[in-house]
Amino acid sequence: MRQTFRWVLTVVLVALFAIVGIGIGSNLTTHFRNLFVYNEVLTIVQHRYVEKQDPSDLIMSSIQGMLRTLDPHSHLLNELLSKQMREDQKGSFYGIGIQFDIINGILTVISPIEDTPASKVGLLAGDRIVEIDGEDARGITTVDVIRKLKGPKGTKVVITVQREGVSEHMTFTLKRDKIPTTSVPYYFMLNDTIGYLRLTRFAETTASEMNTAIHDLKNDGMQELVLDLRYNGGGLLTQAIAVSDMFLESGLQIVSTKGRTAESNQAVFASKRTKLPRVPLIILIDDGTASGSEIVSGAVQDNDRGLVIGTTSFGKGLVQSVIQLPENWTLVLTTARYYTPSGRCIQKPYSEYGSSVYLGNETDGNEKAPPVYHSRAGRELTGGGGIHPDVVVEGTTLNKDFETLIRKNIFTLFGLHYAAQHRDLEKDFEITDEVVSEFIAFAANNDVVVNKDELMGDHPEFVKTYIRWRIVRSLWGNKEAAIAFSAVDEPIQKAIELMPEARKMLDDVYIPLLKELQDQNSQPIEGSASNQGSFDMAA
Repeated sequence: MRQTFRWVLTVVLVALFAIVGIGIGSNLTTHFRNLFVYNEVLTIVQHRYVEKQDPSDLIMSSIQGMLRTLDPHSHLLNELLSKQMREDQKGSFYGIGIQFDIINGILTVISPIEDTPASKVGLLAGDRIVEIDGEDARGITTVDVIRKLKGPKGTKVVITVQREGVSEHMTFTLKRDKIPTTSVPYYFMLNDTIGYLRLTRFAETTASEMNTAIHDLKNDGMQELVLDLRYNGGGLLTQAIAVSDMFLESGLQIVSTKGRTAESNQAVFASKRTKLPRVPLIILIDDGTASGSEIVSGAVQDNDRGLVIGTTSFGKGLVQSVIQLPENWTLVLTTARYYTPSGRCIQKPYSEYGSSVYLGNETDGNEKAPPVYHSRAGRELTGGGGIHPDVVVEGTTLNKDFETLIRKNIFTLFGLHYAAQHRDLEKDFEITDEVVSEFIAFAANNDVVVNKDELMGDHPEFVKTYIRWRIVRSLWGNKEAAIAFSAVDEPIQKAIELMPEARKMLDDVYIPLLKELQDQNSQPIEGSASNQGSFDMAA
């Protein structure tokens, strides 16, 4: 029986090697030797290990281990995960609201999804989840992430997080809730001429939602646009391309992919479809801007279509091909890398320098100067992974007391409490010193003691607006809350200030460039990436 099992397994493994084209012909002896060693180890473990093991589980663990050595984004999904992958793109689900990857065996937050339990308690891009409900999460698999973080609405999960720059681990208690799949949660006018649009992900309806939102803004008097891609962790590649296509004239390159096979090497160009109104454009990005949103911001920046401001994006630029296998298994395999039109690789070099650089926290001290690229008009662009903004704008940095209040959910709880007692508030109400004192007392009653003067620090108006934001959200919803917070949102305020520069770029750079291309009659052939897939796992 043992010999039969070993013989069958060897035949199966050799067949697999032959199917995927590993090149057995030239390395036949080496491959067979390795296969027999694997076979021997598997058989010994099955028969002699201290506890009985299922050989099927051992083989699947071997496959997952092999994929983990490639990159953080290649996965083997069972039937359940394959179904949930499709649900993430189409419908809603109950979970904590993060887009994630497993990097060096650590569950890593790519981006918290807006208006979910994760965003409400203050999880950040790059946070590493090391415990879930008291159990060590290091070495966790994608299957276990889904099983542990998704669940019935209202149930709780406790996670322990390791955050860069914070010496102690941070513990969060999250209550699972419905995770929204709307791409454009709100949009509004920042002033008489500047429209603002929040785009949180790329799902099947993204292009349609974008089209509706921008035309509504146009009817409200929009003459310039701020597109907010902060904490947009990506989604469907086709929709990221469709959004880019809305802003770029036919023939301009959107993105290219490079891999080992012919089908992995291609370029995608803007189509002849109807475009959005040609208005000055500024895109906001941060370290939670990843994948599809990096494609959009890179395409706009490289083609001099608009300005990009904020902080360097996450740097997730790998193409995953979705390959259906027997028995309802799905292989998600990295087959190429994304490149912006100027040739910048979006992917950060995590494999060469380790996860700290992948997460944007370079600490070596011997880093090489990043490569320099150029836009169509000759502007210098920084390469080296991720999208580097034209203008760096950091968000407001606050003290430890503020972070503690967010982590303990005090701002949200006080917003609900205050709103319940002041249903007759006018929308233009102000946060007085008395309301701040009431907030401090409320925090103390919830076991969070902070000093008022230390909390306010150098940013009293920001703290007051943050309190007001939570109250407004409780009374009138996310759109009104976003309008309230925009007054102290530094990247948004910087975008308003820089809008004349965006208009100058449109009029003096982009439009003349289009005329030059038309005169040269050198429009490239439109391309597509229909044979490649890209998605981002969520929980």
